Amino acid sequence: MQQSYPPTMDRVEKEIAFHLEKNNTLAPAFAVYKSILAVQLKYLDKVEVAGKKSADEIKDCFRNEKYLLAEQKPVLDGVLFREVLASVAGAIREASPEAPEALRNLPELDEFNADNIDEFIQQVICFNKQEMEAFIEKKEMDKRAALDSEVIAFVIFMSLSPFISRMMQEVEAGVGFSLWRQGYCPICGQTAFMAKHRSEDGARVLECWLCHAQWVFPRLECPYCDNKEQKKLRFFYVPGDKSRQVHVCEECKSYLKTVDAKAMQKDVILEVEGIATGRLDLLAEQEGYRPPARAPLLH
Repeated sequence: MQQSYPPTMDRVEKEIAFHLEKNNTLAPAFAVYKSILAVQLKYLDKVEVAGKKSADEIKDCFRNEKYLLAEQKPVLDGVLFREVLASVAGAIREASPEAPEALRNLPELDEFNADNIDEFIQQVICFNKQEMEAFIEKKEMDKRAALDSEVIAFVIFMSLSPFISRMMQEVEAGVGFSLWRQGYCPICGQTAFMAKHRSEDGARVLECWLCHAQWVFPRLECPYCDNKEQKKLRFFYVPGDKSRQVHVCEECKSYLKTVDAKAMQKDVILEVEGIATGRLDLLAEQEGYRPPARAPLLH
């Protein structure tokens, strides 16, 4: 599999333009996405990850079904992280007139000062969305920042992304993910937010929403509860667009949006597709299915 991340901004712009021609109401969401991506790409090449594992150690982790951050949390540059955090918060505020002004003050919280930031990163680096929001509320960061915990969590995750993505790139280039057989990310353990049927061969590829690792996973299996019973697996789509589907599992009632890049005869940027297919999320939830972030049987 060719290296999947990062996409070029030119390609991102073309993909977004394609979707905006069909639905211009997506413009505000894409504006925020592009502003955050620009920050992440700016810092991606500046990131250096300490405490790297050898190729054999990585392969052992994958064979033992352990994602890398579960085995050893990397040491990140706290000063650089705070800089990224401030840039992400500022980018969101600039791209969205509706974003709260308090975003600009988020980096001033005690957790992000020089004495505390390294410990903070180590505490939260393996959190999923629910754990991050619960931690923020427990520490009353939301009250002190005058921001919703979900907003703070989003900014933190988007700021962690360049660091974990750099780690992913190095593993992808050196070892690859062919040994990985799980429904959660081999690097950071987050759940896959979308999938695609690969353009060249139709294989199902999952993508991590945080570090953008991509790995092949069986098409006839639920990535969230490992259900293989075909009668409990199905998919649906909006009439007129069979290439964008919702795959559902009746065992755990979770769903996974999936793009058939093979049918399109081109590759896709799943983050862009994720924003463009919001209607599918509404349809799935109306039918009683949960998105991956709320599925009860996640690893």
